[in-house]
Amino acid sequence: MGPADPQPVQTSTEQPPDNGEQWRAADVPDALPADPVLVSWLTNRGSLTHRLQARGQDRFALEVVDEGHETATPCDSALLGTGDRQFYARRVRLGVRGELLVHACTLVPEQTLAAHPWLSELGNRPLGDALADREDVERTPFEYAWIRSGRSPLSAALRQLDIRPPGLWGRRSRFLVAGEPILVYEFFLPGLATFGPA
Repeated sequence: MGPADPQPVQTSTEQPPDNGEQWRAADVPDALPADPVLVSWLTNRGSLTHRLQARGQDRFALEVVDEGHETATPCDSALLGTGDRQFYARRVRLGVRGELLVHACTLVPEQTLAAHPWLSELGNRPLGDALADREDVERTPFEYAWIRSGRSPLSAALRQLDIRPPGLWGRRSRFLVAGEPILVYEFFLPGLATFGPA
């Protein structure tokens, strides 16, 4: 069966115990949903962009939701280990065949942006494609969380969408680009359920 014939799978609205917005490593209890299809997307360390492109052939699309400089949260600053108060933020949605599937947010500290100004010049090019062209990129292990829709990380993810799920599963990790950190959040939208395992 090819990528043009996805099989419906019930995944996206599964709710774990209400632990609030707690990000956890994969080996921590309740860090991941019970649904194996959703787990396969959350835990796969290959290129998310490339997996979606394979599902959609020539109908993959990236929409830039917003981008620009903003004040860093204390949590994000701590994760990135910088004293920067301002980050460059880029939020995008990834979709296939007109179905929005993933909302991603990239946070770039000022020191990283000074070393790699191309990070603010991606336009409609996926970050994953740009990083795949480099040999000086490392990625930390993922952390996972189920975030309620009313919480701020999801406000941009659900903006202008007809869907209003109770929450979304997401993951985050740091990249080191020639030693300089960036932080990436990825939230998986309900339409991904129709595309089967990663």
